[in-house]
Amino acid sequence: MTGEWKGTISVIGEKNYLIDSFRRPPLNVVNFTGEDGESIVYLASSSPGLFNGDEQEISCRLMEGAHLFLTDVSATELHPSLTQQECRQNQIFQLGKNSKFEYMPEPLIPFKGSNYAGKMSIYMTEGAQAIVGEMITAGRVGRDEIFEYQCLQSRFEMYWDEQLQVWDSIRLTPESNLKENGVLGDFTHMSTLWILSEQINTDHLQHIQNEILKDDELSDVYGGASFLENKGIVIRLLGHSVQTLQKTLKACWNYFRLELFHLQPLDVLK
Repeated sequence: MTGEWKGTISVIGEKNYLIDSFRRPPLNVVNFTGEDGESIVYLASSSPGLFNGDEQEISCRLMEGAHLFLTDVSATELHPSLTQQECRQNQIFQLGKNSKFEYMPEPLIPFKGSNYAGKMSIYMTEGAQAIVGEMITAGRVGRDEIFEYQCLQSRFEMYWDEQLQVWDSIRLTPESNLKENGVLGDFTHMSTLWILSEQINTDHLQHIQNEILKDDELSDVYGGASFLENKGIVIRLLGHSVQTLQKTLKACWNYFRLELFHLQPLDVLK
């Protein structure tokens, strides 16, 4: 089964609109305009999740000056099936000049026996900015189904003016004992936040390192932040629950939304 969504966001007046949208079931979208004029798009699926062998294609183009906040309505559940073929998710985002892109999807939950490969490609140009998150769980932790999937792969690519600037790949195979020290240790959840902007400076990095990641209320999270080689920051986090990681991600997102976009935090209803 292949689900697909393609969209185009354009700014008209002081508001952003989804001016072009194509979908192939089971993917569907709900969209509206936010209080600050951004286009808000929720991805929804009529399927209970991705099964081994399924494919999902998501792509969106932001025209010059456009602003999109993209998320999904619930976690992406990765199911096993009779085939051993991996399920795939391919995401491509093209950001026009001075556009803004925020993508905070719900977590990936790999069920026992599932096999997943995901890839995200982001194409940036002059003045474009993006805040992009990802979260991976160990499985259905409430059922003590921890690290029982076959394999989980996640690749991230970022281009500035068609030149590759970031290539990042995660490949988790539980049979290699992810609980070893030097791998995940006693942590079960991981997340990454990419901050892509020409406006990034040392003050931003120091605030993340010395204020947010050292907050006593976030003591259950282990994380670090570093500059990308060009125009950005990456933040890595490990934790024991979705809730603790989401709290840290939200603190980082709120900070950069204000610093880079000059906008107050966005309350996402789900």
